[in-house]
Amino acid sequence: MRVEFRLPQAFGLALACLLFGVAYASSAEHTPIFASEEVKSPNSTARLLAGGTEQDGTYLAALEIDLKPNTITYWRQPGESGVPPQLDFSRSKNVASVEVLYPAPKRIEEAGSFVAGYDSKVVFPLRVKPNDPSAPVVMDLSLDYAACDKMCLPARARLALPLPRDAASPFAGDIAAALTRVPRKISQEEAKELFALSRRRGENLSWRLDYLGKDNARDVFAEAPDPLYLDAAPSADGKAFDLTLATNGTGDAPKTVRATLTIVTDKSAFEAPVDLQ
Repeated sequence: MRVEFRLPQAFGLALACLLFGVAYASSAEHTPIFASEEVKSPNSTARLLAGGTEQDGTYLAALEIDLKPNTITYWRQPGESGVPPQLDFSRSKNVASVEVLYPAPKRIEEAGSFVAGYDSKVVFPLRVKPNDPSAPVVMDLSLDYAACDKMCLPARARLALPLPRDAASPFAGDIAAALTRVPRKISQEEAKELFALSRRRGENLSWRLDYLGKDNARDVFAEAPDPLYLDAAPSADGKAFDLTLATNGTGDAPKTVRATLTIVTDKSAFEAPVDLQ
């Protein structure tokens, strides 16, 4: 006597879906993930990207901030009215250090003044050094930044991403392109061949920067240690740039101020330390 046992159709379908889900989850554990989930704010979206590793074992990654039309976000030293991004990687796993690299900014008019920032999608390359090169690395970023159109809105995101070690990333090209927009760091000796600084007549805390390179300098962005503030702007004659130091009510400036200048030219950008005296 033959007994035939049949599962109800609905139960069979459910079992098949369950088995497929288990198989998919098992394979997904071994599938590299190259981008974190997006965190959306009213004017922007943020996510982390993985880009592979360099020869010394450093991981390449990036923070991507995508902006809605007519929205800006800020550089690390945006000016007196801007808000620089704040990146906290302290919750990351097996991470010794994270170097945040900033593409050269633009001078953007905002409410009658100028700020240094970005007015379209920006990718900030990250160089991530692990504590243990043989162990998994997980980036965990707490991000605070501003995305401004007619109103300036604060944005906050918590982003996490395990970094694949060997797999080829679909974002490697985007990160490589962003690296080409990061100003090249040069020494003070190299800087002497590219620009000259002189005191402006009648101005106690102001200097003139003349660019000496073969191409054209489009803009200069200046940074000074807190609580000092160093403003850079095109000179009145349009042939140079004026640097003006503000002490922000803290008293007289020191005799020598170590500052950082980022100079953007028609062909490239570079970053140089200077001593203002």
